Amino acid sequence: MDDKDRFIKAYHDFRNSVDLTKSGVLPDQENLVWYILMGVPPVPADHEPDEDAPAQAIDQRVNILKAVFVEANRDQSDEFIDEGLRRYDGAAKMAKALLKENNRDTVVRG
Repeated sequence: MDDKDRFIKAYHDFRNSVDLTKSGVLPDQENLVWYILMGVPPVPADHEPDEDAPAQAIDQRVNILKAVFVEANRDQSDEFIDEGLRRYDGAAKMAKALLKENNRDTVVRG
């Protein structure tokens, strides 16, 4: 299975675990950061040995989360959707910053 197929499978696995009938709730950015860092949802980059795999995993995770958010909230206003997507983008930036800080601390202490 190639990376594209593994990503699509990860999307469908996560999408099928979400109750799409519940909508109208914006994501909490701090909670998103922790979910992203904990590896929710699992993505193909989680299994890659590359040095930049953790950052790729964050991108893959956020893309899946955003797609499911938009699908679940398709009946909401554009402003609502835009705000939710901004929160996902902000959470991704924060998660990457924490990851980078952690890696820097590991190198300094290691």
